[in-house]
Amino acid sequence: PVLVTMQRHGIKLDAGILHEMSRDLNQHLQQVEVDLYSSVGHSVNINSPLQLSDLLFKELGLPRTRRTKTGYSTDASSLEILKGFHPVVDKILEYRQISKLKSTYVDALPEMINPNTGRVHTSYNQTGSATGRMSSSDPNLQNIPIRTELGRQVRKAFVAEDAPNWLLFSADYSQIELRVLAHLSQDAGLLDAFRRGEDIHSSTASLMFEVPIGQVTPDMRRIAKILNFGVIYGISPHGIAQQTEFSREEGARFIESYFAKYPGINEYMDTVKAKARGTQYVETLMHRRRFVPEINSPNFNVRSGAERAAINMPVQGTAADIMKLAMIRVQNRLERENLRSKMLLQVHDELVFEVPQDELEAVKELVFDEMPAAMEMDVTLKVDAKWGSTWGDME
Repeated sequence: PVLVTMQRHGIKLDAGILHEMSRDLNQHLQQVEVDLYSSVGHSVNINSPLQLSDLLFKELGLPRTRRTKTGYSTDASSLEILKGFHPVVDKILEYRQISKLKSTYVDALPEMINPNTGRVHTSYNQTGSATGRMSSSDPNLQNIPIRTELGRQVRKAFVAEDAPNWLLFSADYSQIELRVLAHLSQDAGLLDAFRRGEDIHSSTASLMFEVPIGQVTPDMRRIAKILNFGVIYGISPHGIAQQTEFSREEGARFIESYFAKYPGINEYMDTVKAKARGTQYVETLMHRRRFVPEINSPNFNVRSGAERAAINMPVQGTAADIMKLAMIRVQNRLERENLRSKMLLQVHDELVFEVPQDELEAVKELVFDEMPAAMEMDVTLKVDAKWGSTWGDME
């Protein structure tokens, strides 16, 4: 019922903003093409993997990526590895990023506005992923990039109806997966850092680099953040090398030192894998199961993939369960208190509402009450809130 209510509400979209953005992006794409051609001295069809493969590996002699039927791979992960070898690589990645955002969102979203409501209505699937996270489709509103300037511009097209009398309001669980990991692993260091209310990435950096938390540099924190989140997804030394300037050997040392500082996490992961080999499934704190029979496969790659899934699912799945419980609590309370505010979107760890100005304080109080209470944990579930006239302009 909660999802149906949200789907019916939909969210208001300012198509004018997107039409203008589409024109700007067209010009931007043309400019990237011109720059790309001048960096190699001739034109090339950017959308042809075969022509790109010939250009990069035969003509420019760049290090070869994995082999495909037609040559060598020019997919995003292959090109990421080639960054820095030639300016054309950055241009291809930039071109693809812009054209994907343009076709998937900027040009497609205005077509999806319901003529009767003037709003966009996504569909939610509450078991949309293997871990139990919810997914959104037609349109998928969970994948609009948040870290890029272009993604933020797209979000600015999502507006509150009747602004400025109404606002968009967002409530976001802070580092929920790491808090779940602290609870599941019972690692003393991780639990303490959360209980002290420290910034968890700075706290990890302070442990790993053996400096007081006040002396942690932005670079140290960045590496700690990659490790903190990487651990949940079974990061490898190669994965660290890809995301930092370290070699695989240094990456391996970092992982080793991470587990030395948080031994409870390592023990927890070993226990999960051992148990999954016997039962062939893993489960969330609410006993929702994911079966992983491949964990006993003789093939190393298949087995490793299943081990990563086994470690990730209880953490990400429990976070997804918490979010669903929170949504039920929040919706019930909105109805109980006869508020006009509406819950519109669920995006990973975030809920987005449309709120009249005079209910802002009430909704703030409501999410701070209900979301942390969704599940009893050994660490507090912290919630951050922000609001503004558009989804991209919240503070």
